[in-house]
Formats: sequence, C-alpha cells, structure tokens
Amino acid sequence: MDVFAQLAEAVRRQNREGELPDFIVPLLLRVADHPAEFADREELVATLVKYVEEYQTWSEMCCEKVGYSLEDIHRTLDRMKVRY
Repeated sequence: MDVFAQLAEAVRRQNREGELPDFIVPLLLRVADHPAEFADREELVATLVKYVEEYQTWSEMCCEKVGYSLEDIHRTLDRMKVRY
C-alpha cells in the first residue's frame, strides 16, 4: 500500500473509530485522492499518516506532548499549500 492509500485509510478509520473531526477529513482526503499533485511531497504525506494515526484531542493539555494535534496536522497541510 502506498503512502496515499495509507493516508486515506488512516483518515477514514480515525474519523469513524477515533476522534478525528469531520471538518479536517476533506483536506486530508484531497491529498490522499490526488497522488499526482503531491507526488513530490511523499515525505510530508507520510508525516500526515503518522499524525492522523496518532491524533489525540488532548495531546497538548499537560506539560508534555502526547500524540499529535490538529495544529500539527494543519501546519503540515499549510506546508503543502492545502487549505480550506
């Protein structure tokens, strides 16, 4: 499975079974569904896979960071020029 398919699968699973909010799903699937557009940024796509798989709503609520937050995901999407 390539990194784009991994991202699509992780987004759908985390949205369905985890706590990934509905409003971020279209942006992430835009990346996953357009591999030709983002082919030169596969490293950032792999980062998104990691962030989505380890997404935690409470990741920054204590003195140490556990998991990844929407801010981490948005920062990576911004680097890829993917916006609302």
